[in-house]
Amino acid sequence: MQVPKTPPSNIEQALKQKADVWMEINREYRLITPLFGGGEEPRQADSVTTVRPSEVKGHLRFWWRAIRGWQANGDLAKLLEIEESIWGGISYASAASKVQLRLEPRASGKEVKPFRVEKNKKGNWVAVPTGAAPPYVVFSLRPENEELKKKGENVEISPLRLGVSFTLHLKFPQEIAEEVLAALWAWETFGGIGGRTRRGFGAFQRSKANPISEATIRDNLKRYSRREGWPENVPHLTPDSVIYLHPKRWQETVQCYERFRQWRTREDRRNPGRSRWPEPDAIRKLTGKWDPRHAPKQENLINKFPRGQFGLPIIFHFKGKQDPPDSILKGKSLERHASPLAFRPLGKDGPTLVYVLEGNRKLPEAYALDTAPDEPIEVELDPSEANRIEPLARVGGLTDPVLAFVEWLKGGCKR
Repeated sequence: MQVPKTPPSNIEQALKQKADVWMEINREYRLITPLFGGGEEPRQADSVTTVRPSEVKGHLRFWWRAIRGWQANGDLAKLLEIEESIWGGISYASAASKVQLRLEPRASGKEVKPFRVEKNKKGNWVAVPTGAAPPYVVFSLRPENEELKKKGENVEISPLRLGVSFTLHLKFPQEIAEEVLAALWAWETFGGIGGRTRRGFGAFQRSKANPISEATIRDNLKRYSRREGWPENVPHLTPDSVIYLHPKRWQETVQCYERFRQWRTREDRRNPGRSRWPEPDAIRKLTGKWDPRHAPKQENLINKFPRGQFGLPIIFHFKGKQDPPDSILKGKSLERHASPLAFRPLGKDGPTLVYVLEGNRKLPEAYALDTAPDEPIEVELDPSEANRIEPLARVGGLTDPVLAFVEWLKGGCKR
């Protein structure tokens, strides 16, 4: 494939030119982490059409928006118009896609269960991780205890899929080469296939591709993206975005994430002690319920929910009999809000790309707690509060927990 020496600088002018020169790209990919979902059924992969053309085009559209959306000069309607002129749509004169996309399956892979069901020493049915994926980022596939009690070993567990590979065939007019190449590069570098790609699932490698370095990523962001011009609330990456190439494997990066998110008095799974984040005591205070052993410590109480900045919903589980019931943090009318923090394995044995998407960091509405629906919920901290929260104090009292995690990761993930 030969990239034009002088890419068009003005996309609107370029798209008006006659598209009589076409380019083709053919690339082979293989997944290096399990595929999570991706089929027509939620949380299920399709064994017949494991990777679907519509899904790939959806990913390419997202990453085009995240890298090239600055061309709209802050106008969301203009962004949609430009996007549909390239990728197709129905908002502006039913524009047909200028990008022809075809997939050639190479291997559909095999199903693996992230958990197996067995009896523990007390004779209770429990779900035990199989090692197919880090348990912390596949928790939604773990069966609930009540379901385990009722169904035992017959409980259904949605599988993951390993060993998937495919060939992507793209054909498009030369006039939009810079746009397609930008989207393809961003998807190959930051994205994946299926669900939970921001937690590393569905990551793939391109055959015969050169190793990816942080310097190469920065250079390409400078080539394709800009600092200014982004419409409000559009997720994006710029040359200045937070990016860190963690030298460890995906599984180890996830373990660091779990340690940070679940920071407790002790690193002992059987007896971890109290959370060092403020949310549990804030919920106890808001609901007026607590086990006498877990009374909120009034002298250090912070009635805020900073971990809400990692994405929603968040379920808080309490074990004490007099403690609050399970509580869910979400938006007032929007239950889900994607995390701006993402992990993307670049190889089977590392490194792992960690990055923070800009543009949608804040929920566009108020936060809410279902067990105290009338109480105002705040997630942003001031410096004095951050310095009283142990995991944030370890990185100089950063008020942003997402950025604090990245800094803690750079420091070696040490308690």
